[in-house]
Amino acid sequence: MARVAAGFIMNPVTVLKVRYESSFYAYTSLLGAGRDIISKEGLRGFFAGFGATAVRDAPYAGLYVLVYEQAKVRLSDVTPAIPGSATTVPSATSAATTNFLSGILAAVSATTLTNPFDAIKTRLQLMPAQYGNMVQAGGRMLREEGVRSMFDGLSLRIGRKAISSALAWTVYEEMVRRAERVVV
Repeated sequence: MARVAAGFIMNPVTVLKVRYESSFYAYTSLLGAGRDIISKEGLRGFFAGFGATAVRDAPYAGLYVLVYEQAKVRLSDVTPAIPGSATTVPSATSAATTNFLSGILAAVSATTLTNPFDAIKTRLQLMPAQYGNMVQAGGRMLREEGVRSMFDGLSLRIGRKAISSALAWTVYEEMVRRAERVVV
């Protein structure tokens, strides 16, 4: 729910970004883009593609955490523990490596599985009149361009998500690890 709420709040910014960056519109400023959207589509124009955003974000968060936690367990089985430790406590370096690799695996998996909704979202944000709603947009994309269109932008999205997620989760896990050491 938090991802969907954040998506709703950020949707106007995303619409502006997508349209400003595209060659479909000849905007010269973000202010000009905002004015154009308001004059042609009203406030509703800033929420184009929100349905696809929600359908992308809700499963992404769940898939990411599921894959991340499973990857951590499996990868920690193959990473070295602290030498001389009576338990299988991973070293700080191997724990960070495990968390980082788990973050990358989780991001690649969740991003790939949810990318069709991201591709649909982008089409709806760029050309809402031509693509209608999420179902119509998906059907049109499949009919006219095939399954490959559902994975437009995947490599760039993976690159961004994999690195940012891996770094964020590695830092988070390290902070938790250090906090637990202080408490014990």
